[in-house]
Amino acid sequence: MSQKYVYATWNGQSYWHGTSTIFLKSIQEMGLGAINPSRDWKILDLLTFLYKEIVRLKIDSQVFEIQRASIAATISQGTLEYGGLKLNFQHDGVYLSVSSIRAATYACENLVGSELLQKCMVLLSILISTGNDPEIPREIDVLQIRQYLSVPAKPIMIEIRQVADSDLSLEDGSDATKKLNELREVFPNLPIAQQFEKLQFCNFRLLKPVQPELLHIYEVDFEGSVKTRDFQFYLTRIR
Repeated sequence: MSQKYVYATWNGQSYWHGTSTIFLKSIQEMGLGAINPSRDWKILDLLTFLYKEIVRLKIDSQVFEIQRASIAATISQGTLEYGGLKLNFQHDGVYLSVSSIRAATYACENLVGSELLQKCMVLLSILISTGNDPEIPREIDVLQIRQYLSVPAKPIMIEIRQVADSDLSLEDGSDATKKLNELREVFPNLPIAQQFEKLQFCNFRLLKPVQPELLHIYEVDFEGSVKTRDFQFYLTRIR
């Protein structure tokens, strides 16, 4: 049964990961973080191939131009300065959030549960819509990407309740222990609104895979939108 999830605060120990049913089977069988899709499923290679095809063909696309800089940063696995912020475009692991709404937003607003795969979908759609349907090398089309143009994935969220601080790092790769201890100390004294705001910027890289039996996996239904400030989500336990 679906239940509306109250997400305003953090209990000091749970972490969340938003993705889609595309990755559900492998997570159920091998755990979270056991597979790196960008490397093991060649998604980064696929993105590079599609990007180069659009450039080679000199396709005129406003959608491509809007996303070009971020896609180039993703291919190089670097960062991008935007609005005074340094945005991370590295996809070398699994990232967890202490904010359930941050994970829910990612899962629900990203149609395939992966920023990297979503970029591939955008580029493939541009190529097809301009009459340049590419012949993708089989060795980099591990996920058979075309199927997801017609069969949409469904959002899922994963809750992890048992992760040692030493198994997490900050997004820049530095140790997360000090940051986590600071959060646990400060949070009880903050108003709920400030807790909610602070949580949106607390993401951590998972350094060791989490076994399947330690994962709480939920299917996500949602309504509204973050942009219109009426986003609500509902979780149904899968396992």
